[in-house]
Amino acid sequence: MRSIVDDHIDFVARTLQKAGVPSADLDDEIQRTFIVIARRLSDVELGAERSFLFQVAVNLASHARRKLARRREVLDERPPERVETLATPENLTDRKEMRKLLDEVVGGMDETLRDVFMLHEFEEMNLTQIAGLLRIPRGTVASRLRRARAEFRKHVGAIELAWDLGTRAAVPAEQTAPPRREAISTLGRALLRTGTSVMTPMTTHARTLAALGLAGR
Repeated sequence: MRSIVDDHIDFVARTLQKAGVPSADLDDEIQRTFIVIARRLSDVELGAERSFLFQVAVNLASHARRKLARRREVLDERPPERVETLATPENLTDRKEMRKLLDEVVGGMDETLRDVFMLHEFEEMNLTQIAGLLRIPRGTVASRLRRARAEFRKHVGAIELAWDLGTRAAVPAEQTAPPRREAISTLGRALLRTGTSVMTPMTTHARTLAALGLAGR
């Protein structure tokens, strides 16, 4: 079990974060994900740990988003802040703020689009691998990825327009070329890089092992 934590904790953290888990709750949800797999270890096929962890993390993230939505309904009747209001040159100069913006953009996607987008852009899985993981046809993966990338470009384009960074290289949503060849602007690529570079702090790793009773082994 310790090797599963060591090998996949960054993947789990990225999945939870991009699926909309608030930063304040991320450590707890990482621990819950590994606790679930520890309890169901006999159900996990050898070599399929990553797939199992993804499904568990996505389900936990969905539950966390529902809890957050209920808290917001109770505490604040104002509508949530739009993604574009976060995009100013001042707060985008910091990598942490860029990652926050990326999380807002990806977290706002439809769940079916977000899962495909995360796996392709952040985990660098190809269409066939994603189809196998999600158990959907490859053509469905390609269609969802095109729609997700079009939505991502739309947000990035609005951000660029808001602070006049110039013309973006847009590709129509109905474009039929392979998703990897669709153009993404400089800002878009920068945002995506902040998503792939997420590293789990050692303290989170240690707390996760402790929650599983593996600390000190």
